[in-house]
Amino acid sequence: MDLMPSSDQEQIGASVRAFLGAELPMDKVRALADDPAGVAPTWAAAGELGFFGLGLPVERDGAGYGLAEEMVLFEELGRALAPGPWLGTVIAGHALVGEGDAPLRAALGEIVAGRLRVALVEGLDRPLSQALRDGRLDGRRAPVADAAAAGAFLVVDEGGVAFVAAGAPGVAVEPRASMDPTRPVARVSFVGTPALRLAADPRRLLREATVLSCAEAVGGIQRTVEASVEYAKVRTQFDKPIGSFQAVKHRCADMAVRAEAARSATAYATIALRDGAGDADFQASVAKVLCAQAYVANSADNVQNHGGMGFTWECDAHLFVKRARSFETALGSRTAHLDRLIEGFRAA
Repeated sequence: MDLMPSSDQEQIGASVRAFLGAELPMDKVRALADDPAGVAPTWAAAGELGFFGLGLPVERDGAGYGLAEEMVLFEELGRALAPGPWLGTVIAGHALVGEGDAPLRAALGEIVAGRLRVALVEGLDRPLSQALRDGRLDGRRAPVADAAAAGAFLVVDEGGVAFVAAGAPGVAVEPRASMDPTRPVARVSFVGTPALRLAADPRRLLREATVLSCAEAVGGIQRTVEASVEYAKVRTQFDKPIGSFQAVKHRCADMAVRAEAARSATAYATIALRDGAGDADFQASVAKVLCAQAYVANSADNVQNHGGMGFTWECDAHLFVKRARSFETALGSRTAHLDRLIEGFRAA
């Protein structure tokens, strides 16, 4: 199993990084925290560049790549703390690609073109088998990330998948307070809402969402390492760069080790899932546990390395702390994935 990036993947990463650097510098990310709808221009441009069809087949207007290339995309999104329902939109593309129904094919075309944003709803307050009856959906979920910026919802639990237009009757989106300003959340309710059941495998979609969210976390983890190292080179104490002090060196080294471990685990899980390996579930949980641990620890160390200014609103370090915490509880908490791993060991 080759975990090294291919030349195509390196080019994709460089292209996405250049695009996000121009379209979503950190000052714009901060501004969008107060205006979730403001991601629309960036979304359309990303669609023109083929971001949303990266892992879809060519015959469905995709680029013909796969999950490994989407991992590269999400790493760069994580580095930039890109706001918006990127994960839900990409996973919705995966869910819709096999559908033959005309409205669903049209929705997929809108997603690929960057005209439709989709929020991922990780199950409702009841199983989907009970919530979706006769084409009508009843249930609620909180919190749902980036719900206010979405034009549709992809509802997924282990028993099924449903696609719902945000403007359909009976849909209510109630914004809730979010610790992470770059990832607003809301309570989403469906009352007799028209919904379409999809044929996609819900377990596979959830695994794909998990590894892509881990890839996004890897980007943030790597960015904290870069920020700490850059600051340690220019900040001086006693007429010396603080990077020359042993305590700062050791923290930066520990951060780099955690970043590499998180990326390696995520790359392995991505390839295992892509290739249909029998331990794909296990590897996805390993990646989530390692990424959650690394992101929380690295973001805290990044604040520490920035000293007194690291605790200020003006310093970007706190944004990564908050994104780390929102990632830790999404798509199964770190504790839930540890429990899943333990159950697997006991069963063996």
